[in-house]
Amino acid sequence: MARWWRILGSGCVMAFALCGCQNDLDKVAAIEVELNAPDRITSTAEYLYSDSGRVTNRLRAGRIAEWSTGERKRTEMSDGVELVFFDRKGEEQSKLTARRGLILPKEKRMEVYEQVVFVNEKGERLETEQLTWYQDSARVRTDKAVRVQRGPDVIHGMGLDAAEDFSSYVIHRITGQLYVPDDTLATDAQAE
Repeated sequence: MARWWRILGSGCVMAFALCGCQNDLDKVAAIEVELNAPDRITSTAEYLYSDSGRVTNRLRAGRIAEWSTGERKRTEMSDGVELVFFDRKGEEQSKLTARRGLILPKEKRMEVYEQVVFVNEKGERLETEQLTWYQDSARVRTDKAVRVQRGPDVIHGMGLDAAEDFSSYVIHRITGQLYVPDDTLATDAQAE
């Protein structure tokens, strides 16, 4: 008789085990990923970019979402973006910060938005609301309002074209005040 109880008990355990291994298709469908969801999401990310074994840029962002498949491959950055440019010695040359950004690898372009600040090694500071970095031409551009501070000088303009490290730049439709020392004008006049 004890043998029958063991067989019956084992049968009940097997029945309960088999019933517990079913997938509810409604629950599985509820956790499926959206069709247009990113392939990868990284929080508190840091990416290093190099050329010939030398680090040229460091990108940090609070959140990075990457779409690596489909027609529109892109990387969206949010929660703060920082892009640092390094010189050949590995020293920080300039720093670009913004609230959010977008990388379009096919176009070799990065766009940053909202509270964009770009500071070069000379301490010159660019402020704007949108800036585009063209990697293939090593240039940054905007057609939005800009403010550039160079020591006591503050220059405002509408649009800017600059080297990617902000070491040289051209401001379009300039307004602002420049402080020119009195002796500069006399030196220029004597040179002619």
